[in-house]
Formats: sequence, C-alpha cells, structure tokens
Amino acid sequence: MTDSPDLSSDEEASAAHVFRIAAGDALVVILTFLVMFMGVGQLSAEAGLNAVQTALMTSLTVAAPAQAAAMQILTSEGATAGAWAAAVVAVIIVNLRFIVMVASVLARLPETTFWRALGGVGLISASSFAVILPRLMEEPPPRPILYCGMVGGMCSLSAVIGAVAGHQLAASVPVIVGATLGAMIPIYFATLIARQKKLRPLMVNALFGALLVPLGVPFMGASALLILPLIVAGLSMLVDQGKQKNA
Repeated sequence: MTDSPDLSSDEEASAAHVFRIAAGDALVVILTFLVMFMGVGQLSAEAGLNAVQTALMTSLTVAAPAQAAAMQILTSEGATAGAWAAAVVAVIIVNLRFIVMVASVLARLPETTFWRALGGVGLISASSFAVILPRLMEEPPPRPILYCGMVGGMCSLSAVIGAVAGHQLAASVPVIVGATLGAMIPIYFATLIARQKKLRPLMVNALFGALLVPLGVPFMGASALLILPLIVAGLSMLVDQGKQKNA
C-alpha cells in the first residue's frame, strides 16, 4: 500500500458523507444484485440448500459465477457426498481472481493495520472492484478504506437479500423467469465493462477475457475462467512494460 502524506482532510470527513459517495457509486450494482441473485437463490433451492445456507454461501463468495458453478455440481446427476467437496474446490478456483483485485485496491490505499485493511477489502467482489478501482484511480474519496468497506458491504448485503428472496420464492417463480435472471449475469458484466471507457487498458483486458473464456471452456473446462484471464492480464503487463521501456 502507498504512503499517504496528509490525510487530515480525509479523516475529518464524516462517515455519513463517505456513505453517500459509496452508495451513489454502488447504486447500479446494488439494484442489479437484488434481482440477479434471485436466480442464484432459485438454483440453491433446487440444490437442496436452505435459506440460511444460501445466505452464508452468498456472503462468503459474493460471486454469481462461483455459486452457479457450485450449484451445477450439486444438482448434477449422480452427485454423491463428495459433490460438496467438488463444489467448494470450484468456488475456490473461480475466486482466486480476487487475489489480483485485492492487491490492486490495496496498492492504492494508505498504510493501515491488517484489520482495517481487511475491513476495507474483505467483502470485495468483481462488481464492487469495478466500482472501487476507477474511483481510487480518478478521484480518490475521503477515508478511502472506509469507502471500500462500505461499497463492498452494500454490494454483499444486496446479494444476500436477493439470494434469500429468490430461495424463498423458488417454488412460485416460473423456470423461464429463473433462466432470464441467469441471463442477466453476462449482460450485467458487459455493462460494467462498458462503463470503464476512461480506463482503456482495463476495458480491453475485460473484453478479451469475455471473448476468450467462452471459446476456451469446451477445451479447458471451468479452469478457463481462471487461466485465460490471467494469461490476458500477463500479456497486457508485458505490453505495458515494453511501451514504458521504449518511452
């Protein structure tokens, strides 16, 4: 994390002021999560999870693709007691991407204690990362650690509420509605990518990842979700380093 020479003005900002900034930035994600995670809740009900288990899984992952992968394993034909272990491994593999996201955010936060940093980035998701990173890069908010924690917390809470609501309404929600909610996931992430037009390298990386992963899944399976984005990110870093050397 970077040193912060003068945080006096940031420290004076009230929590309410930071909350208003965080809520305004995360509003699109919050509203979308309330609807999108209803589809995740419906899948969890079909997999045999209760409402508490659905809430815990959502709060611990906050990643619709990871939860969808786990639910697919648990509901597959011939699933055994080992299906839970396979589902946990799938979630861990998909969520390894958060290591890169957390490192990118921490590098732009002031020096602080481990526990304060954990509070700031502990609930980060791909969506909250897409909100937080541009803000930190373009117009850093006052009390940035608190800001990050608030954005992550609000996004996480809306996901849990949506998932539990979907679980409770699973019996009364038609299959076509559940499929529509699931279809929102790629559309939603495409919208998030489009919002990063000011951050051209980030947008290009995201677009390449979005194009390559579907092509790679038939050959690489679920591991394409992890391997191909890392390859794209690595190549992008090499290109940036080459440009800097030439400059």
